[in-house]
Amino acid sequence: MANRLTKAVARALLDKLATDDAFRARFERNARAALHEVGHDTPAGDHGVRGRDPVLNFEELQGGLASKETIAANTDSLMAGYDAPAGDASALGMFDRFTICATQ
Repeated sequence: MANRLTKAVARALLDKLATDDAFRARFERNARAALHEVGHDTPAGDHGVRGRDPVLNFEELQGGLASKETIAANTDSLMAGYDAPAGDASALGMFDRFTICATQ
């Protein structure tokens, strides 16, 4: 699916969220613009379409972002879906189960 984050973009996003306070602030203000910074642009026709616009998941974070330390500690498990075998439900990527919010 063209609007899913690539593995490289997902890794870059997590790395920035785990280390860069300015990026974290930009991400919380405007997730779509922050994702553009790390290389993702959802096709215009998919903006706002659940299941096709991964930005929606980030716009609905409960309690803001998790701490940098929490994101860093969980990066490998969050990225695990990208290495799942084809046909595995987790191969859909981290957006079906992505957890970077402070409260759950």
